[in-house]
Order: sequence, then C-alpha cells, then structure tokens
Amino acid sequence: MELLLEQISQITHGVVLNRIKPKVQADGVEYPILSISQLLDEENGISDYEVPTVYVDRKKIKNLNLAKENSIVIGLTSFHQAAVLGKQHAGKIIPSNFVSIEFHDGIMDPNYFAWYFNEHPEIKKQQLIAIQGNSSVKVLSIHMIRQLSIDCPDLATQMSIGKLYYYQKRKQLLMMEKLRLEKSVLTEEMKQHLEQLQ
Repeated sequence: MELLLEQISQITHGVVLNRIKPKVQADGVEYPILSISQLLDEENGISDYEVPTVYVDRKKIKNLNLAKENSIVIGLTSFHQAAVLGKQHAGKIIPSNFVSIEFHDGIMDPNYFAWYFNEHPEIKKQQLIAIQGNSSVKVLSIHMIRQLSIDCPDLATQMSIGKLYYYQKRKQLLMMEKLRLEKSVLTEEMKQHLEQLQ
C-alpha cells in the first residue's frame, strides 16, 4: 500500500536560529544544536565531535523543535539523507536545514523509512526531480518531502528490512573502526622500529 508521507507522519521544519536568540545572553538558556557535520561524522564512525550550542530566549523555549530518540530528520541542504536519531541526539535543537518526521503510532519503522528514503530507486527519482537550486546549493523542498509516495508493507516486513539496514550500517562503522585501529597500530609499530634504528 502506498501513502503520502504527510498522511502517516507529522513533518516539522527546523528552527531558524536567529529567531530564537535572546537580545541579551543572560535572558537565554543554552541548548545544543543538531548539525549536518555531526551526522556525517557519525556516519564515518567519529563520535568525539564538538556539538555547537545556541542561547535561546526563555520565552521561546516552548516553541523549539527538539530532537527525540527514534525520530527521523532529513537534511534539506547538503545532506539529502534521512537519519534515525539516537539517544545522543535527544534534546538538541533541530535547525532550519532539517525537517523532523514523527510517524503516527505503529505505522512505520524508522529504520525502514531511512532505508526507503536513502536507498530506494523510486525515491532517488523523486529527489532528482524535486531538488531545487543552482549548481552550488541543492535544496530539497519541504513540499516534495510531504508529497513523497511511500510503500507501506506490514510492520513486521518493515522491521525486518529496517533491522537489516541498521545492521548493514553498523557493520560499515565497525569496519571503518577496524581500519582506523589497524592504521594506528601500524603507525605505532613503524615509529618504534624507527626509534630502534636511531
């Protein structure tokens, strides 16, 4: 069964950071921000990245779009991917270069949706048609995201596909970590070998 994404989820545009800043820093509360560079670092197995922060006007805190574990974000600018948010993202402000997606109860497995959005050829076609902008800045439109036609098999099938996708990504991260460790050990051995020769 195919449904439009807007029929099965709540899609919320991220926050414009300049609109939530206090006039005086003392009138604000500091919040961490979700960034594209964090998601890219995590995809490459890097977890010790810096998390930017912003001071938020106390009166505007209730209007924030904050990340929740197992919700989805889609990058509208350079990161045209869907990412399932983890515990480490919870409570971060989702800025305006993302949309966040929360599915109505029990209708969509987040990892299945991430696979469908990131890998399915039909979505790739829809993205190519919908990406707006000149050659240097390509932007996904929120309208396109709302109008995405999503294949919704039963939840058990979604969870099976989603689990495979999750483990595939996990395996890629572990392989990158293994390569990094091997390189580190090799570098250390070469260094020790050079010291012995001196």
